Amino acid sequence: MNLSFFKSILSISLCLMLYSCSNAKENTLPDPEIKDGIAKLSGKITDFRRMIEGDNPTLILRVLHPVTDEVYIATTTVNEDGAFTFEVPMQCNYAIGYLRSERTPTGFHVCLTSGKETKLDIICRGPGVFKITNQTDSLGLTATDLTNIEMVCDRLTNLRFSGITGYAKTPDEFVKRARIRLNYQLKKIVENDVLFGVAKNWVANYMKLFTLDVRLFNYSAMMRIDYLNAGNKDVENFNPPEPDKKYYIFLKDFDLNNPQYLYQWNYTEVLQKILSNETLNIPPIGDTPVDQWMKEVRNILSKLVGFNKGLFYDMLATNSYARQFNNELRPLSGKQKENITNYFNEDIAKILLRKNDKIIQLAAQKEPLVVNETPAVPKEQLMDVIIAKYRGKVIVVDFWATWCPPCLDAMEQSRTVKNELQGKNVVFVYLTNGTSPKKLWGEKIEGIGGEHYYIDKFDDWKFLMKSSNFEGIPSYLIFDTKGELQHRFTSYPGNEEMRAMIEKLLSTK
Repeated sequence: MNLSFFKSILSISLCLMLYSCSNAKENTLPDPEIKDGIAKLSGKITDFRRMIEGDNPTLILRVLHPVTDEVYIATTTVNEDGAFTFEVPMQCNYAIGYLRSERTPTGFHVCLTSGKETKLDIICRGPGVFKITNQTDSLGLTATDLTNIEMVCDRLTNLRFSGITGYAKTPDEFVKRARIRLNYQLKKIVENDVLFGVAKNWVANYMKLFTLDVRLFNYSAMMRIDYLNAGNKDVENFNPPEPDKKYYIFLKDFDLNNPQYLYQWNYTEVLQKILSNETLNIPPIGDTPVDQWMKEVRNILSKLVGFNKGLFYDMLATNSYARQFNNELRPLSGKQKENITNYFNEDIAKILLRKNDKIIQLAAQKEPLVVNETPAVPKEQLMDVIIAKYRGKVIVVDFWATWCPPCLDAMEQSRTVKNELQGKNVVFVYLTNGTSPKKLWGEKIEGIGGEHYYIDKFDDWKFLMKSSNFEGIPSYLIFDTKGELQHRFTSYPGNEEMRAMIEKLLSTK
């Protein structure tokens, strides 16, 4: 590493440290702890009739469960007077949830405390337009913060930064650019006049984890995107060098033992990226006693993260069990149950063992997995050839990726519909591309089931997306039994609507 590069890294690291120091404890949410419990959320929507036509709306509440690496989804129907109530299982004593109507993609954040009831007063100004006027137990966030946090995060993640041109030619240069971009985003948070101190700290933590999750742990994919954005067209033959273990020394700057990260949706995504990284090569926990597994993990990570004990290592262990649950739908062995009970406190053990009971039920209903070779045909014929294989059935085509949380969220939701439709004349076909690491893809599809295709060629994937008029994922195509396209949409519409579309096609002769 040359001297100028080292100076740049040191300068940016100091900026990160200064930001952390300037946001003292009085400007943070209370530190959450792993606790098994129940929180209540209730409220009343004034003028809620503005958001509906016909039936009373359904509200959807999402809450992160960091121990088992999942988003818990609860639904409730708004009463005639605009009132609603939720009871939510909690894995931390404090959490920040996300509340929206089933019919609108946007909503707002809410604060939850285990053993307490949070009460909301909400004004509906039109379809999908809400304003919180009051929230009890707000944990230090204002009603304005809770309404605006999502908007600020979206703006920061899509922020154009003219200070970086071209593409990084080495892993070291790539890290340097990611740090410069993050520092610029943190500066914008300090200057922001929409959010207050506590909310600014929350957003800063989100952006740090976003940088890890989306950029630094997606080195090859991001390099290809930067290469393409720099005006280069031959991306198929662009093969950036794979970084070695020393590349991950940037982890030291992100304080991964910070309990404030338990509020963040992308914390477990970072943990999963670490666990699945082929260079770091952390072994699955399997039947290994937890303390023995921890010793091996510390040998790999302690110099990179800058510490050898604490919350981070415990969360890595629970998330290693979660990989088995979520990727493979494989229940715990007797030895694993014993290891969990012997190592973890009562709350963590209870959470993992309860999740295991759910996995036992899901495993019994798992759809068989079929991995298909992508047909060797011109890109213009690719979709037709794939669909032809299943003609005679209703075909649901799902465009997804391993790095896409909404895609994985939709997979979790849709299990109910898939289980209900087993044995009927419908097939679920899943398409992903080279931005999904092949090893991780192979693990995740074990728990998804259905028919899978891995589209290696970037041009083929780009053509499929463009010809389907898709700009993002998850996106879906639904074909009737004659192979004719009947539905095309982006974002999972919910189980009710998905079930209705499929069943209508099944009933059509």
